[in-house]
Amino acid sequence: MTQPHHCSRASLPLAAAAALVAGLAGCSKPEASSPATTGFDAITAACTQFLAGRQPHVLPGAAGDWTLTGYSPALVQPEVTRTESTVTPYVGKLVIKDNEAQAHAPTQAAAQAITLTPAHLLSNRTHTFVYSFDGTHWRWQNGQRLTKIPGQNDRLEAMTLADVSAAGPRGFAGCLPR
Repeated sequence: MTQPHHCSRASLPLAAAAALVAGLAGCSKPEASSPATTGFDAITAACTQFLAGRQPHVLPGAAGDWTLTGYSPALVQPEVTRTESTVTPYVGKLVIKDNEAQAHAPTQAAAQAITLTPAHLLSNRTHTFVYSFDGTHWRWQNGQRLTKIPGQNDRLEAMTLADVSAAGPRGFAGCLPR
């Protein structure tokens, strides 16, 4: 269920926050049963269900081996904020947190037989998807993925609509508005 939040200025530098106070003064909790919140609840539920259905997949690896990749159950955190804009009266955000695990084997059958465990952890991932509501429909606006791999620098990647809607195990098509 969507848990609306007040606009946040806590992470902004003080001078920037002061400059934005007038613009953010109109941000508020959306009504509990507005078309915007009902629609975003549906996006959140579809996304959560889609991510829960992901299964580990086996693909050929670069070194002639086979790679099994799987994902932990995802935590999906929704947020809807009302704005003063008549063009986009609401904005929404989904923050999706999961882990990616991988194991390698010399054959496809051997890779399929592996049971992934925490010892196979490859990375912790946080996906942030931003949506806008035009008064009638929600639209996906942009997204990014933060990947934390032990012993390496964090990676922040912009995600395009094509990345998110891609078919197959790496896409997030279930998190797009219908």
